[in-house]
Amino acid sequence: MVGFLRREVFAPEIAVTAETDLIAAGFDSMSLVRVLVFVEQTYRPLDSRSEINSDSLRDIRALAATVLLLIQQRER
Repeated sequence: MVGFLRREVFAPEIAVTAETDLIAAGFDSMSLVRVLVFVEQTYRPLDSRSEINSDSLRDIRALAATVLLLIQQRER
């Protein structure tokens, strides 16, 4: 996910790591849409409406953990 965010969401001059504060780095609603489309194209559709919140957008690690949780819930 870090690679996707580096290539497709953030400007090249922004250093993106797993600990990057998404909101402080400029992550916005369009960024979230791009991430969700990427996740759905990669892992199939997910029901993300209830899980994506300010906690899951704290940093890239939290967002990745949320996506993993959604994938696991779908496979149950």
